[in-house]
Amino acid sequence: MADGGASALDIGEADTNWALIKDKVVEECFGPAVVPVPFLEDAAAYDLLSVLVRRPGRAARLLGRARPLVPVGGLPQLAERGVEPAELACCTQEYSARARGEARYEETRLVEGAPCHIRLQLANVHKKVAFLALRPGQVALRPDLPWLRGLRSLYLLHEVFCCSGLVLAVTRGQAQHALHLPGPCPVAFGCLKFGLGPHGLLGPQKPVGPALPARVAWLKLPSLEPPVPPTNSSPKGQSPFRRASRRGKWLFTRNRAQPAAPSRGDPDRHAMSLPLLQSLSTESESDG
Repeated sequence: MADGGASALDIGEADTNWALIKDKVVEECFGPAVVPVPFLEDAAAYDLLSVLVRRPGRAARLLGRARPLVPVGGLPQLAERGVEPAELACCTQEYSARARGEARYEETRLVEGAPCHIRLQLANVHKKVAFLALRPGQVALRPDLPWLRGLRSLYLLHEVFCCSGLVLAVTRGQAQHALHLPGPCPVAFGCLKFGLGPHGLLGPQKPVGPALPARVAWLKLPSLEPPVPPTNSSPKGQSPFRRASRRGKWLFTRNRAQPAAPSRGDPDRHAMSLPLLQSLSTESESDG
């Protein structure tokens, strides 16, 4: 992608443009059951064996909305007894998604009444998979985790689509801006749902249901507020959400309350777009 004359694109602006194209890019490249990384700024938090939890609170549930999801770290680091990744997965594999090589995507959208041309380049697209070997009750989460109280389930990323580098370029009129993210950079993932029992014991696998990826709301990091500790006890460890005052902001009004129908029903999602191209290599998909 020729962007040598482009100035730097702010990560917040990049996420605004990523939100316009991510559903279409991921669906065309990896299929409809895969979930796009919601924010490029937090892409590293959506790696293999990362854990997603629902944000505490009953307001969304009372309004019939799904509570937002947020990544809270890798399961080996969240487990009570320093669990090694090898204990969680009997085998991990990394192999090419379609042809190992470069993926490109271009689309023009009307943004604030003016045409905006968005170009995406993903280098060396590949897929990482963990074949989980978890027995109910085998793993317990650390009791000092601030979001653990009242949690009944969690999502565990067992497959992740990555690239070795990402370039997102945006052209509006004569202005050109580009963001370069070095790899490895997750761009999409698949996850499994597990129940949580007393004392944070990881329970059996549960059906994911239709909520992923159609009706999920996402929050930027950090976005969970740790509960106030009881006066007769001192907080343990370091909370990963100490900067909780920095709230994740919704990019678009339509993401505030997702409708029952899948968000992929955007009538403009195929307008003025060029097909996704997998090029530079014709290496067939293997388990290597």
